[in-house]
Amino acid sequence: MNQPIACGGVAVYPDDIIFGDSEAVIVIPREYVNEIADEAVEMEEQEEFLKLEIESGKSTFGVYPPNKETLERFEVWRKSACSGRLRCEPAQYID
Repeated sequence: MNQPIACGGVAVYPDDIIFGDSEAVIVIPREYVNEIADEAVEMEEQEEFLKLEIESGKSTFGVYPPNKETLERFEVWRKSACSGRLRCEPAQYID
């Protein structure tokens, strides 16, 4: 126990994070967990904003993928949304 293994041709070390769903399984080395989790949360926040933009009637052109103006609106929205349900500050997931 507590030894590296190979699974599907991938090295898995003790304390690595294993994440899977119905489509895939990934292995995240422990030292990258916080960085990857923060990026995932930011991507989710941006997707939520882009969805709201399109639902409000904006054209998908310039919204998806977001252009400079859309990204600027996203930053304003993100700062105002920090008191809402979305987490806006980086968090520590693993010590």
